[in-house]
Amino acid sequence: MLNILNQKVFMSLSNTANGDVNGATRFYYQQKGKTIQATYTGGVVQTGTLLGKMFTDEQFEFYFQHMTLSGKLKAGYCQARIILLDNDVIKLEQNWHWLNGDGSTGYSELIEVVLN
Repeated sequence: MLNILNQKVFMSLSNTANGDVNGATRFYYQQKGKTIQATYTGGVVQTGTLLGKMFTDEQFEFYFQHMTLSGKLKAGYCQARIILLDNDVIKLEQNWHWLNGDGSTGYSELIEVVLN
């Protein structure tokens, strides 16, 4: 199992309207074998964490939770797919749903932030 997500930073490319993540949100990933962890912040997200598991080198799932700037605690579940673009930048395609609140589903895409 490759540690392809270890020490990677991601930002939002797109998200459905019922999501809290936007272009100002940054995700800071760590990976050790099959275990995925990340913290995230920005936009309406004050602070958030996620914990997940790799199934293959291209697919993983995770649970996430965050506190919004307005003080709402939100949680969800996500299935994600890793896409390696031609320039070796990673894109994440994510199908998710809220575990609290309205229970709605959504789709988002994250893109790796390449730091020079």
